[in-house]
Amino acid sequence: MSKHTVQIAAKQLHDEARALGGSGKYDEAIKKLEEAMKMEPTWPYPVYDLAFTYLLKGDPAKALEYYQQTDRLEPKGFFTAKTAIYSLEGEKTGKFPAGLYMAYIQIEWTNDPAKKMEIAKAITEQAPAYAPAWKELATLTEDSTLRLAAINTGLSKDPDPDTKGMLLINKAIILNENGEKEVAKKMLGDIIFSNESTTGSVEFAKIALKSVVAN
Repeated sequence: MSKHTVQIAAKQLHDEARALGGSGKYDEAIKKLEEAMKMEPTWPYPVYDLAFTYLLKGDPAKALEYYQQTDRLEPKGFFTAKTAIYSLEGEKTGKFPAGLYMAYIQIEWTNDPAKKMEIAKAITEQAPAYAPAWKELATLTEDSTLRLAAINTGLSKDPDPDTKGMLLINKAIILNENGEKEVAKKMLGDIIFSNESTTGSVEFAKIALKSVVAN
């Protein structure tokens, strides 16, 4: 992610905007974020949070616009921007039902594993082509056979780069657990050195590879 040096005033505006957004004052948050963006036009964080604020306001078109702008600023990935774009573009074209991404991010907002599983299952039933939900299902499922099935299903659904990376990393982990250490190492190495991998996927793959090699 960006290592851009940011003015203190822009950081303060961003912090104030996040506090306002957290208390439901979306319009005020938007103004602060726009000010921060004017001060630091190449800093992706306020753009990313502006996208999320518009999502919370119920304006997916504006949200998509700013997630896409975030992606242009950080093409190797910035938090969940790529998954958001994949989701909102899918909603826009009718591939996914409207409001699906808002439903999906409820998984992150709850700490109850049973509730997370309930949401992920409901999404895979309502929108079986939605790869991120299969990724979550694989993460939440304890049985390795069912996890692998969920991973393979997710990989078959043309996932966004971040989701694809995490699915492949989790698949490599399972393969290693099943005694296929060399296959797992190759998969993780491929992720690390692929130009298509996001920064987040590369970092997670490095951690996983270190664990595989150590054991």
